[in-house]
Amino acid sequence: MIKPKSLKAGSRVALIAPSSPVSEEKLQTSIDSLKFLRLEPIMYPSCTMKNGYLSGSDSCRAKDINDAFQDESIDGIFCIRGGYGATRLLPLIDYKVIKKNPKIFVGYSDITALHCVFNKLCSFITIHGPMPSSGYHVMDYYSLQSLSDLIFSKEPIGLVLNPPNEYIETIYPGVAEGIITGGNLSVMVSTLGSPYEIDTKDKILFIEDVDEPPYRIDRNLTALALSGKLNDCKGIILGTFDNCIESKEEPTLTLKQIYEEIIVPLKKPTIYNFRSGHIYPQISIPMGAKIYLDATHGIVKYL
Repeated sequence: MIKPKSLKAGSRVALIAPSSPVSEEKLQTSIDSLKFLRLEPIMYPSCTMKNGYLSGSDSCRAKDINDAFQDESIDGIFCIRGGYGATRLLPLIDYKVIKKNPKIFVGYSDITALHCVFNKLCSFITIHGPMPSSGYHVMDYYSLQSLSDLIFSKEPIGLVLNPPNEYIETIYPGVAEGIITGGNLSVMVSTLGSPYEIDTKDKILFIEDVDEPPYRIDRNLTALALSGKLNDCKGIILGTFDNCIESKEEPTLTLKQIYEEIIVPLKKPTIYNFRSGHIYPQISIPMGAKIYLDATHGIVKYL
């Protein structure tokens, strides 16, 4: 995997909207966020477009991605937010051009679809991390430092620690090493059976989700299991499943029970509560990078 050139003060970075739109206020927040990092934001057309729950037409959003990677004056690319829509762009992206022009690429949630294809088809590392519409200039120190370490540093980060008072739990013990892939569970499942589905062979699989009841987490994990994706991976990192709570009105399983029934029988090193996903403080992850996982002791290292 290629590690794109790190950013520095004054780097020109594209601001794109591959998924859902933002308000004028959030757009200004995004611009202020990048300036706060001493970067020069270049706003692409999709940032100001709206097409229902999408930031403009599919062709316009895909064009922004292709143009940002092709433009030699652009050093990095930040997705303005998630939401929905990135999967619709997958057939419209010029992977040959992008593979020749690897760049720092930041986003999470719906942007999972792009992380997976850029890792798989273009062979470069991308960053699963907070997006500028969340406000880097008002973000907690931990989250901002985690992101900054990945976009500005030329060296591997090494040991990754959870935020204070957040403890990693062992779901299944053991040690594994490999390239990390994954992201949002619902988005990963949405591409199964397509040329753009996630490749988990001999990799460490990171999984997170938000606002999903346990039965949907169960259904999506089962889909990954049935497709062979869980069996193919070497280890599993379960991130934060924010607001994925049990119903008080209907019979249910807890998330822990679901992990016990679907993941534990695989006998893969697995941890839970790695604090990355739809929460803050948030750990940023270099998707496509090699990592070391010691599930027995709850240790994660970026190599």
